[in-house]
Amino acid sequence: MPPYIGFLPCRAGSERVPNKNTRPFAGFQKGLVELKLRQMAAVPELAEIIVSSNDQQVLDYAADFAANLDARIKPLPRPDELGRSSTAMDDFILYIADLVQDGVIVWSHVTSPFVRGEDYRHFIREYEACVAKGHDSLITVTTLHKFLWDEKGPINYNPHPIKWPRSQDIKPIMEINHAAYIMPFAVMREARDRIGAKPYFMPIAEDVAMDIDWLDQFILLERLAWLRLDAGEQLI
Repeated sequence: MPPYIGFLPCRAGSERVPNKNTRPFAGFQKGLVELKLRQMAAVPELAEIIVSSNDQQVLDYAADFAANLDARIKPLPRPDELGRSSTAMDDFILYIADLVQDGVIVWSHVTSPFVRGEDYRHFIREYEACVAKGHDSLITVTTLHKFLWDEKGPINYNPHPIKWPRSQDIKPIMEINHAAYIMPFAVMREARDRIGAKPYFMPIAEDVAMDIDWLDQFILLERLAWLRLDAGEQLI
């Protein structure tokens, strides 16, 4: 198996959560990036962990982390044209795909604070198992057993003969939660995507998958993180 390469993108200039990457979070003074690096550093399967950013605070912290805590951390300045809110994800994916010629990317985000080191290790084991069954990539998802509609009516259940079936009986819809994407860089180059031609969609619990996109989510998940720490749980 080619080496596993952690990949952590941290774009500067969040418009919805100011200083999202590095503002203090649940006792971690460098915030979400510190927490995520500690989580990924707890994964011995990762040969290196690339931190791609145009945020100088993130790059400086990653360099300090590499010098003092884990030499596998590799801060990588991101080209300005790939660090804007307007940057097309397709362009960014093509850039990432060429970073490593022979390896398997384990792509995650600082905005998933409850994905711990042991979770990444589990994802890697599941990836190896799914490759053995013919899949070429693994993507984490949250399964939604909810009443989903569009302007024409229900889209994931038939309201006949029962108008309101039990939610657990509704055919689940899979939501990509961005907790992890795992695939060979070569497959990424071929697919020109972070999902391969034969993906395995791995469901994970919603309390693990919760992520931060808005300021109120940052506040809520930080409060939840404190509650978990007070209960004796580990975030790393």
